[in-house]
Amino acid sequence: MKVKTVRRKWARAWWVFLWGMLLSWLLGMPDGAKPLCFVVLLACGAGLIVSVLKLRCPYCGRGSPRGPAFWPSGKTQYCSSCGKPFVYDDEL
Repeated sequence: MKVKTVRRKWARAWWVFLWGMLLSWLLGMPDGAKPLCFVVLLACGAGLIVSVLKLRCPYCGRGSPRGPAFWPSGKTQYCSSCGKPFVYDDEL
């Protein structure tokens, strides 16, 4: 039986977008850079939504990993809907 995998790049994108949103909030919006900060914040939010949609369970398409792993950690995460493990493409 072929093991269906989730791409690690989407887990990394999830963390990059999350940190980008946090940094945008921490740095604030100086008066001259409000449009740029707003665009960066919108891009990070859109990227977060897209990456979460791509991190769905490859078997049932409903569940998603909780705190997707940026690097392989050896811990197995399971789908909350069907109970099958999330296997990333670099773990095979």
